[in-house]
Amino acid sequence: MTSAMLVSLGIFFLFASSFAEQAPYTSFAKDATSAPPLDYYDYIVIGGGTAGCALAATLSASAKVLLLERGGLPYDNPNVTQITGFAKSLLDTSPTSASQPFVSTDGVFNHRARVLGGGSAINAGFYTRASAEYVRGAGWDPQLARESYEWAERKVVHLPRVQQWQAAVRDGLLDAGVAPYNGATFEHLIGTKVGGSIFDEDGVRHTTADLLEYADPTKITVYLHATVHRILFSTPPGRKPKANGVFFKDSNGYNHRVYLKRGVANEIILSAGALGSPQLLMLSGIGPGPELRARGINVVLEQPLVGQGMSDNPTNMLLIPSSRPVEISLVQVVGISDVGSYIEAASGFIELSSIYDFIRDNLDVTNKTVEPFMIPSNQTIQQILQGSKAENTRLAVVLQKIMGPFSTGYMELESKDPDSNPRVTFNYFKDERDVTRCVGGMDILRKVVRSRAVSEFLFPFTSFESLQRFMLSLPINLRGKHVSSAYSMEQYCRDTVMTLWHYHGGCQVGRVVDSDYRVVGVDSLRVVDGSTFYYSPGTNPQATVMMLGRDQLILISSLIYLFFGSENMAASGKFIPNVVAFCFGIFFLFISSSAEKAPYTSFAKNATSAPPVSHYDYIIIGGGTAGCPLAATLSASSTVLLLERGGLPYDNPNVVHATGFFNSLTDSSPSSAAQSFVSTDGVLNHRARVLGGGSAINAGFYTRASRAYVARAGWEPGLVRASYEWVERKVAFRPRLCPWQAAVREVLLDAGVRPDNGFTLEHLYGTKTGATIFDDDGIRHTAADLLEFANPTNITVFMHATVHQILFTTTGNKSKAYGAMFIDSKGNKHMAYLKNGTKNEIILSAGALGSPQLLMLSGIGPGHKLKAQGIKVVLDQPMVGQGMSDNPTNGIFIPSRMSVEPSLVQVVGITQFDFYIEALNTQVDLLNRLTTSANQTSGKEHVVVAGKVAGPFSVGYLEIKSRDPNDNPSVTFNYFNDSRDLSKCVKGMNLLKRVVESPAILRFRYPNSTVQSLLNYTLSTRINLRTKHNSSLYNMEQYCKDTVMTIWHFHGGCQVDRVVDRDYRVLGVDALRVIDGSTFYYSPGTNPQATLMMLGR
Repeated sequence: MTSAMLVSLGIFFLFASSFAEQAPYTSFAKDATSAPPLDYYDYIVIGGGTAGCALAATLSASAKVLLLERGGLPYDNPNVTQITGFAKSLLDTSPTSASQPFVSTDGVFNHRARVLGGGSAINAGFYTRASAEYVRGAGWDPQLARESYEWAERKVVHLPRVQQWQAAVRDGLLDAGVAPYNGATFEHLIGTKVGGSIFDEDGVRHTTADLLEYADPTKITVYLHATVHRILFSTPPGRKPKANGVFFKDSNGYNHRVYLKRGVANEIILSAGALGSPQLLMLSGIGPGPELRARGINVVLEQPLVGQGMSDNPTNMLLIPSSRPVEISLVQVVGISDVGSYIEAASGFIELSSIYDFIRDNLDVTNKTVEPFMIPSNQTIQQILQGSKAENTRLAVVLQKIMGPFSTGYMELESKDPDSNPRVTFNYFKDERDVTRCVGGMDILRKVVRSRAVSEFLFPFTSFESLQRFMLSLPINLRGKHVSSAYSMEQYCRDTVMTLWHYHGGCQVGRVVDSDYRVVGVDSLRVVDGSTFYYSPGTNPQATVMMLGRDQLILISSLIYLFFGSENMAASGKFIPNVVAFCFGIFFLFISSSAEKAPYTSFAKNATSAPPVSHYDYIIIGGGTAGCPLAATLSASSTVLLLERGGLPYDNPNVVHATGFFNSLTDSSPSSAAQSFVSTDGVLNHRARVLGGGSAINAGFYTRASRAYVARAGWEPGLVRASYEWVERKVAFRPRLCPWQAAVREVLLDAGVRPDNGFTLEHLYGTKTGATIFDDDGIRHTAADLLEFANPTNITVFMHATVHQILFTTTGNKSKAYGAMFIDSKGNKHMAYLKNGTKNEIILSAGALGSPQLLMLSGIGPGHKLKAQGIKVVLDQPMVGQGMSDNPTNGIFIPSRMSVEPSLVQVVGITQFDFYIEALNTQVDLLNRLTTSANQTSGKEHVVVAGKVAGPFSVGYLEIKSRDPNDNPSVTFNYFNDSRDLSKCVKGMNLLKRVVESPAILRFRYPNSTVQSLLNYTLSTRINLRTKHNSSLYNMEQYCKDTVMTIWHFHGGCQVDRVVDRDYRVLGVDALRVIDGSTFYYSPGTNPQATLMMLGR
């Protein structure tokens, strides 16, 4: 089997990268046999790979660093240094080879690096950055990430010369619709592009080992052939274990110990890769306790998540015998599709004859099948090439790799020997979404192969299908082949899966390490490499792993400077101001709140008691769902003023009790908690006017945003989770399902909205019970409750304080916010100013209507419209008020023949097509009061099933109608303006009809009611002010438009990258941020309130 594995690996010539020339770092890179038995350093970096070299070089600017690498130099081996040696490098199985092969339990051949430079010394050399979305999702500072990419690129990256085969694939991708053409770029952009390469024009590889040329040679030591066996810990009484040293062996088997010097910031940093880092944590006693004890390993910290979340991006390729000469090339061109698949190409590394020789010599592996299987005889590659000089035919390659992936597996120890491979399972295609992406990618490959540019390289009569059959005949993995793979693309994906060496996970952020990559549960230990990833970055990860090594160590160095001081760092000139701000931000967010939970009524006062002039570190405008947690968090270390135009939520029983929900919405008094408005679309709506904001008037459902949403928003997952949990300790409860909600849950599962996810706060496809902010007694707990976390000596809350204007001062060309003018309920004017501190700010949290409205009233908005209202323009910003969206909601009202226990939203069905189904029940008189129904049904109770379109795609705008901040602005949501929203609604309503027809719901319905009669009844109820059309009776698209309602999840108006930057600072002015739902492009999860509270925290 070994020979089969070796030759088949030769087929995968396409993915490595080599290196060259003697580098200056050889002056401090030594064989570990020269290491003393005992030594001390400020930092010990384990693993001289793609991240480790960048880490060590960066740290050496201000500290004494030891870098330990189990392999040797990359320059000693021409198979590593030269592009022509790629396949030979992978086939080298000697004990000191640069690449160490392994086979996952899935039966897929793979490799891990064993050389200075890590994966960058054995890969295909393609260099491309992660997407901006990925950078934000990982919680990295975008500017620092860009600078770190550029730092690496100056040393190791080159633009390739695109020749015949790569050019043909480029043109084929464009013909296949993978557009636009983005030219040569390092950026991750949808379309077709030429990326960078770590091979220069002479075909010489440049690895991350070259980045050691940046190091201070007087402060760094690199030991080669140094195999770390375990990290050493001390455990002070009553404290966490602390990493204090490393035990390693040299190539002669001698033991060495190296310890951290006595310094509060000194650390061990593990950068041994996605296999090596979790493996070494386990060998050192951090991992699943039962597994470690079974191996005789002393457990330092029981951490079952070490080794979990292992993923490898499934790859499927086509080998194409070329009828014309092709260049020797590795990956240069990539197609980044919109179906979640990346297309790449290579050429010229292997002859067809060698494959035939291999098949002849390895019949035990060829056509390894689950069922008896023969390649279909019609037009095989062998027939196509019959009579040609097959022995001289060179192969070209096209392949597709799926992004992500969604499927995950795990890693386990096989032995206590760190040189042995662990046992790893990637679970390729376990998640059907990966299969769908693969099928989409293979469809693109089909179009590429059939394109004019690529077809010129094909032998006559070569078809895409014949190339598929050719691949099925080759031993490209050890998985069984199925007969159905000849005609089922789904099975073909599974049967021909390979690796592209982009595996990751095992020490993931938020699970094993925190957002600063510190190992959770121990001190002085970090992991910085691809093992921390949830998804592989960009099309190829090496650029981002290099960047991560540089990026994270700049942050670490900056923290040392900030909190402990460093003359060396100050002298180095590498201290970056925006890094300081970032570090302070992280530090600030983790400051613990006041231990004593004082009732916030002690510091919440009527604005009539406010002084005419006051000064604070922070002024927050809007005591709503985001504003309250924001104020509580900031008060831990700063003086904070929170201004709320409404009153306390607990003065009003309609706010406090679940039974008062509809009464609260229909209260039209001037001081009501819910201020009603009607959009220009003719849809009735409400905005909050009470401390606690929307959480004081909504239906109470509490559920987190999806992990994908968090990543897309650029939030740090670990901090997000901690912030959610902080909120949930105060305001989230598990509901008791009433019969109606239980019936809806049963019906959703019967209707195929699966799986059953039980009770969970997470956003998962299927049916679930979420949390609620109503407790067991039906009492509402709002975001105002989070003010109990505040430091009462640092915070002031003024209620019935209507802010009329944010005040600005202008120096040069840029304005700076410095205060706010507000008026109390008696009409008295008050001025609140920021203290003279460089970080003091005004934070606008007035909601999706209030925040853009107040920006405009303060002079930031579309200049011509502000001037028309007599408002002085501070900043002409036409995007303020744009991107307004409200999630279209449609439902079916069902008169109930039985008494139903009142309930608000408890159960939700999350469909794969972005339609969310919820249910509630109420008494008819409240329904009629809310909707002014034309169809009186006195004495009946109602149950309601409704669906909300996720997103949405349709957007509108907001305009101010007057200069009075208490007046509603004019808002247009353009419901269903985008046909994609309409398609979702139609599909969702058809699902709702099936729900209503189910036996579990029939027992609530009157016997003579039909689904059509219920639709007609709902249509007759005046749930909006829109014109009804006769066609709504039979046209579901028109029904969606005519019966559209709100679910109060409107958002936009101050969106990220349009009005505010990624840190929510208003673009074009200083000392002003917006933090609320107005910054969103899409509503998070099924219901946004949990995420708004989290965002404030």
